[in-house]
Amino acid sequence: MKKTLIYAFTAAFLALIGCRDESMNPIPAWEPGVHGFGVFADITEGAVGSSNKANIADYGKNFPLAAQNTDAAKVNFKLRWVSLDSKLTVSKIDVYIDMVESYTDPDGNPKTASLGNGGVLAKTLTPAAANRQWNAFSLTPAEIYNLFKDVTVKYDKVNAVPVFNNPKTPRPAGAWFNKTDKFVMTWRLTTSDGLVFKTWEPGSICADPTAVSEASANCSLTWGAR
Repeated sequence: MKKTLIYAFTAAFLALIGCRDESMNPIPAWEPGVHGFGVFADITEGAVGSSNKANIADYGKNFPLAAQNTDAAKVNFKLRWVSLDSKLTVSKIDVYIDMVESYTDPDGNPKTASLGNGGVLAKTLTPAAANRQWNAFSLTPAEIYNLFKDVTVKYDKVNAVPVFNNPKTPRPAGAWFNKTDKFVMTWRLTTSDGLVFKTWEPGSICADPTAVSEASANCSLTWGAR
């Protein structure tokens, strides 16, 4: 009797497996993806290891405090897209910039203001068609200034004041930016079939502690005026 029941249950189980409708499977199939890696162009990639990888993403190069209106004040960058399975091709890279200003509120508390609410479009790149190829570009202080020159902040919680005319955050003579300003660059990748990739897992791809490679990625670049 026990053997008969075992055979019956086995047959029923096999029948269920054989009739399984995969379209009803709640676990989605893995889809191809791409991610982007950005660096300060003047930093040698091969010299970067796990102990100083952050220098690629944070304050690797900065605008000068003086002579910000010259071509020499620009910061050079490189971006590349990576498709690990080579199933997607990126046709466009949109570069976004956020300016973060630090100030003190009327109660004496330190505050920061995201002037771009997370980022405004600064440049659109037509990337190299080949996977893992670098795309070079630069940003000048004048370009950043023009992105945010019309932004206002209520520093006193009441009155909206233009960012670059705030007497409580004085700026160096002949310059737009000071040491309390920082700029955060992010990017969005658009593939040839219209997919858009703009966020990546911070615990794996973006925070990869290993040395820079064709498979690793940053989620952003940060610099300031020094």
